[in-house]
Amino acid sequence: MKLYNKILILTITQLLAIFIFGIYQIQTLYLTQQKAFDHKTLIQTEMVQTRFEEMLQNLQKSAKILMNSQEVTTGIISNDTDLLFNWGKLFLSSPSDKIHFMNLKGTVISRGEAEYSFGDDVSKTFYFQQVLHNDTFLGIDIIDNQECLVFASRIKQYGKKPIGIICVAIAIDQALLNKMVEGTNMSITYHSAYQDISTTHSQKLFNTSTLHVSLQTLGVQEATFHIGLTSEEELSALKETRTNFLLSIALAFVLLFIALHIVLLKHLKDYENLTHLLIDFYEDHISIKEVITRTQKVIFDHTAPEVKKIAEALFKMSQKIADTQDELEALSTTDQLTSLANRRKLEECLNQKLKEANRGVHFSIIMLDIDRFKTINDTYGHEIGDHVLLHLSHTMYHAMRVSDIVGRWGGEEFLLILPETSLQGAIILAEGLCAKIAELHFEHYPQSVTISLGVATYHEDDTSNTILNRADTALYKAKNSGRNRVEYED
Repeated sequence: MKLYNKILILTITQLLAIFIFGIYQIQTLYLTQQKAFDHKTLIQTEMVQTRFEEMLQNLQKSAKILMNSQEVTTGIISNDTDLLFNWGKLFLSSPSDKIHFMNLKGTVISRGEAEYSFGDDVSKTFYFQQVLHNDTFLGIDIIDNQECLVFASRIKQYGKKPIGIICVAIAIDQALLNKMVEGTNMSITYHSAYQDISTTHSQKLFNTSTLHVSLQTLGVQEATFHIGLTSEEELSALKETRTNFLLSIALAFVLLFIALHIVLLKHLKDYENLTHLLIDFYEDHISIKEVITRTQKVIFDHTAPEVKKIAEALFKMSQKIADTQDELEALSTTDQLTSLANRRKLEECLNQKLKEANRGVHFSIIMLDIDRFKTINDTYGHEIGDHVLLHLSHTMYHAMRVSDIVGRWGGEEFLLILPETSLQGAIILAEGLCAKIAELHFEHYPQSVTISLGVATYHEDDTSNTILNRADTALYKAKNSGRNRVEYED
């Protein structure tokens, strides 16, 4: 069945259901609106939840910045009250914020919110004991006679040796609760064994929930945050409008049927073609290049602005995907320094040549290494070494045939794959390359550079490992025979 018929039948079925079961449909609409109201309440609850989590994250962020400051570490070690005060006050965003620096014995060295308040002992506090045992503390505790959200952690010199403790906190007060529910219809209450705070004077909240954050609260008994609504006026307004929807819904669906019929006849075929195009690409039936070509055809063949705009957006997106694929392919197969094929690409090419060799198309390889390259790096630095590598790479690339594959195997080693080349032909090419490199002059390196080369040709039943091992053996023979020469392993 065509999509047009499916949509038309579905629409008619819905219209008949509305006229037959009108009252029930209206009730369903009311329930839907009630769900929307509940969803809105849930979103606002999550907003308050997110703000609360962000407050905790900001506490941790401020603490970690201070913990990682070398000056704070120096201040802790030297008990420099003024230095720690100046650092602490920089991170105070409200009068309710608290930043304390302590030594490992629990003596307060400095308070960021009170310049001349220090020297007291907090070693018996719950958060301090937890930090000593668990390295960090995130929860609620009493600081300076106020219940606070607290993050505390040990300060370590060089990230290893504990030298002190930092405590970043914000007082749980009316201002904090107001900030958490600002811009919402929600109210929040805080209850503990010591106090009750609320953003509303109402004694009852509707749709209440508890903030879901893992906090250590043993320092303050029964400490909890509750979120809820102060009234349900909005839901009551929904009930009042429920009885007016029946005729409106019927009329709306009649108009919808007419409009849908017209739109489907005019546009559905084009949309369906674009949908099939995307499905074919998703299921790997066509390539991104084919998507671009077919999308261009849609753009040129159709004048409907909606279809054209979608096709243009799809065309631009497909172009970006194709460009990204090309860039990733180039990055994954190209050596960053020399722009030659990298080891991964060389391995792919070598395996391909082995498959072709099994069908009778033989080849040879040359493994070469720059002589005494480590001395160049050690004497003149890696920048000159990179200059030498780059210059040699360009020379090798332009010295080889178009069909040859030149790549960097790793470090100062290079691999040359020579299609349809016998051992003797590969030796001749290697000797010519060896002589050409020896005659090179470098712009930033005053001496000549030589290379050693090992040649191997394909044998029946060869694998990539066996032919590479023969070329590598020949290369080491060239190295051990005085360098700047070509050896082969038959």
